[in-house]
Amino acid sequence: MSDALAPGAPPPDPGTPAQLTAQLEGAVLAVPGVEALYSAAPLVATVVASVIATTVEAVTGKPRSTSSVSVSVSEREGGLKIAVKIGVAAPFAAPDVSRRVHDAITDQLDQNGNPVVTEIAVTVARID
Repeated sequence: MSDALAPGAPPPDPGTPAQLTAQLEGAVLAVPGVEALYSAAPLVATVVASVIATTVEAVTGKPRSTSSVSVSVSEREGGLKIAVKIGVAAPFAAPDVSRRVHDAITDQLDQNGNPVVTEIAVTVARID
């Protein structure tokens, strides 16, 4: 049985943005040489979110989540932008792992009906 779509058939639904993010995280973590995923949000945004969460908790007494997304999926004019920050294990070459991560992301997107992607940004945040 072929995984190809029948002509005129609607593409498979990747689900919610959170489900797509989880699928992409799984695909990235399955790449040999990927040791860790880091927040895809810029550092300033992460710090600001943490300060806001701490302030809200102090004022209301209710904890606020500061969880960050390790694979960012955002809609841009013309398609999706995917960003991921990875840690690479020492015996692996970072450029090779980065290319395999890129390929794993495109493979996962193909399985989800190949949405239009304008950019895939793979950043190596750490090499162990």
